[in-house]
Amino acid sequence: MKHSKIYSYTIIISALFLTNLKAQNILQIPDTLSGTKFNLTIQKGSVSFYPGFTTNTLGVNGNILGPTLILRKGDNVSMNVTNSLIDTTTIHWHGMHVAPQNDGGPHTVILPGTTWQPQFTVMDNAATYWYHPHLHNKTAEHVTKGVAGFIIVRDNQEATLKLPRKYGVDDFPIVVQSRAFDASKQFIVRSELDSVILVNGTKNPFLQVPAQIVRLRLLNGSTERTYNFGFKGNKSFYQIGGDGGLLNSSVLLTRLRLAPGERAEILVDFGSMQGQSTYLMSYASELASGIIGASS
Repeated sequence: MKHSKIYSYTIIISALFLTNLKAQNILQIPDTLSGTKFNLTIQKGSVSFYPGFTTNTLGVNGNILGPTLILRKGDNVSMNVTNSLIDTTTIHWHGMHVAPQNDGGPHTVILPGTTWQPQFTVMDNAATYWYHPHLHNKTAEHVTKGVAGFIIVRDNQEATLKLPRKYGVDDFPIVVQSRAFDASKQFIVRSELDSVILVNGTKNPFLQVPAQIVRLRLLNGSTERTYNFGFKGNKSFYQIGGDGGLLNSSVLLTRLRLAPGERAEILVDFGSMQGQSTYLMSYASELASGIIGASS
């Protein structure tokens, strides 16, 4: 059985007006879909991660990854999920409470050229969830190639709190995924050599944020990597939410470990960093190693 591995990486985050980031790529922020009726198409795509090469990808309504779905607790929603691939697949609403027939697990397949139409009432509290395929023996391949997206649930209780919630302005979705490429720059599925990090499907990303308190919705979208998140210089932040929704009270941290599929919402104060940059990093495990007493 494979074990989850701690992986190190960095993403530059800069307060507005920083200009010396020519070697980096602007972090792509997924489009949003809101309301009660959603049309999603799983499709082939392509992305140029390396100059002179085109990588074959999969996406939802686009080349790689999919739109962020904005749902409201209590709404009755209907999904039209069309599979335009030659493979059978599924779409699973990860973390959400739905009936088995609407869950999108391995038992609810979407055959090529067909549309799956689940309907359900949003029963979950405000939180960050996500969607991805869940077909037996195909989940890793389809997710690796790009079929995944965020779900943000809002509710009346969260709306009363003084939290950043302007999507793409002071409230950002951040999905971190480790990838490996072969010599022709195609994705390698289930590789032990996944040394390339994509954030929101972006290689070598940077994100410009306002010089204020910012909300980051972190998602570990990797298949087997665990990340030990923290900022350069041990800049502190507050965790305000996890898989099950908002916490009863915020927690001051300098590190936050997320396993595959796990989400967390954090608040970071960039108010004193106008024109400066920092790094959101995954540190090594930082756990003690060796045999106790071996050196005595």
